[in-house]
Amino acid sequence: MMNDNLDYLKDKNILITGASKGIGRCLAMNLSKHKANVILLAKNEDLLDSLYDEIKEKYDTNPMIIGCDLSELEENKAQEIANVISKNYKCLDALINNAGILKKMSSIHDYDLNSWEKVVNVNLTSAFLISKYLLPLLMDSELPRIIFTSSSVANMGKAYWGAYSVTKAGTKNLSEILNDELSSIPNFKVFNFNPKETRTEMRALAYPAENPSLVKTPDELMHYYFWMLSEKSTSSSKIHIDFGDEI
Repeated sequence: MMNDNLDYLKDKNILITGASKGIGRCLAMNLSKHKANVILLAKNEDLLDSLYDEIKEKYDTNPMIIGCDLSELEENKAQEIANVISKNYKCLDALINNAGILKKMSSIHDYDLNSWEKVVNVNLTSAFLISKYLLPLLMDSELPRIIFTSSSVANMGKAYWGAYSVTKAGTKNLSEILNDELSSIPNFKVFNFNPKETRTEMRALAYPAENPSLVKTPDELMHYYFWMLSEKSTSSSKIHIDFGDEI
């Protein structure tokens, strides 16, 4: 486990997709607490504004907001995101591809194309585009990281999880491809992190009868992200990390 010395996060520039709530919001607050500069990307700009104001009030950091509907992301917008980051920061130290939607629980037979395409665009295509266009900025970091928030259904398809399961399997494969392609670059690490059962709105949608007080909070995941962002993880051969793993 990590110790309490998180000085290495100071002045790190870290982009978090899906930053307005759930795991993304928790990451934004915790990384800011340890003096990282967070780049907050999400669709709901009211929630982003509120989060930005809270960070500026509590911490002496340099956060930034990028409002973006990832279901509509295309190459020009991805390039714009890269351009605005490069104008505000000297490099990007980490990209956390955290955004994800479930949309619906349904059999494949009843799954409508519109829902399928939105889930694929948000969970998989946007992660590909953002990773592709931000790679040059990550190359300028001394300790570059790409982290994908994964799921147990990435490893084995499960009835009624539809496009969500398919996209998580896809991002798992994408992380493996990136890890292989970037393996020759010093200190560059790509991780696929499965938080398992965590108290989020998505979890409540998937398991409406579950008592949320019995499910761990996103705060309990943070030491895994801290480790993945640290120099200690550079020597690890692990690319897939599950909550509960020894680190």
